[in-house]
Amino acid sequence: MPSTQTHCIACGIQFTTSVISNAGVLCVTCAAQGLFRKQIIITGITRMKYGNICVSGIDPQTWRFVRPLFSTGLNRDFTMEGTTQVINHFNVVEIEFTGYRPGHVYHTEDWMINPNFAPRFLRHLSNGEIVQILNRMAISDLNLAMAPEDRSLFIVRVQRITNVWDEISYGKFKVRMSFIDHSGNFHNGVPVTDLLTLAFVRYQKSRGNDNYATEIMNAFNNNPYRFIRIGLSRFFLGRHWPQVTALITIPDLFDGRSFSFFENQIGDQV
Repeated sequence: MPSTQTHCIACGIQFTTSVISNAGVLCVTCAAQGLFRKQIIITGITRMKYGNICVSGIDPQTWRFVRPLFSTGLNRDFTMEGTTQVINHFNVVEIEFTGYRPGHVYHTEDWMINPNFAPRFLRHLSNGEIVQILNRMAISDLNLAMAPEDRSLFIVRVQRITNVWDEISYGKFKVRMSFIDHSGNFHNGVPVTDLLTLAFVRYQKSRGNDNYATEIMNAFNNNPYRFIRIGLSRFFLGRHWPQVTALITIPDLFDGRSFSFFENQIGDQV
């Protein structure tokens, strides 16, 4: 069902007249300006097909989710500056965009980026700032939030994770997770595409730690701040599938480490 847009999705300026659109719209100035740079708070770095990744985050100017895209797909080099991973959870980075390219159903966060401008690291948010963002952006009922079909990225308040396991499917290492959102909805066997969680689990298994699932659940479920970021897949086998794109706790479940740290420990990519 279409929703009412009152502000430009690029700069946040208020329209004189409201616009009916699920995807969101640009003001006249933003639509005409061509290249422009935005600061993005990174909240997701996920595994895609063919070795590509997906990066997404929050625009603090408009408080909308943004998914930067290349026409040919993003590779892992996009996240790095030399040997340093600058695209990391709750880092603020500057990215240059060429235009807004929303889908009409769910994927309204898509922006094309300038491939000639490397992401520029600005700073990492403090725990206090992260808590403020979580309180502002998080939803409690994932099913209810997905119903309007007007976005594909969500930060979900969670009661607890009930199960975590890994498997090999079609020759690929995968992790799945079951959890209960804050409203009591049970979400069973949701695929984990978060590169950090995937690399962490691979690292634990490489150390012979077969108890990693219990350790993850205990650490997450006993944390006062429990959030799971969910992203919806593109249309596949008749629907858009929820995927776990980040585990978010304060303090951080992974002690501030990046997916590249754990991949370097095991000498392999997930």
